[in-house]
Amino acid sequence: MPNNRLARIAILDDYQNAALSMADWSVLDGRALITVFNDHLADANAIVACLEPFEVVCVMRERTPMTRDTVSRLPNLRLIASVEFER
Repeated sequence: MPNNRLARIAILDDYQNAALSMADWSVLDGRALITVFNDHLADANAIVACLEPFEVVCVMRERTPMTRDTVSRLPNLRLIASVEFER
């Protein structure tokens, strides 16, 4: 990140609060801020308003629609990652 700013990572649709305990996120300590969203958003305007500051979006369960229009309205977005956890 430019100017030593921490990357902002959003984890979407983690309604079971599992994402942070199902992987070792410590590699990102001091490099990124992780925000977990437990509630599902379906409205495109609400999704954009929520995700605007994030550079990385981790989608879980493919619930939040990341349409071309939504992505085009997220100027800071650099990466969309699909996260799948196995127990």
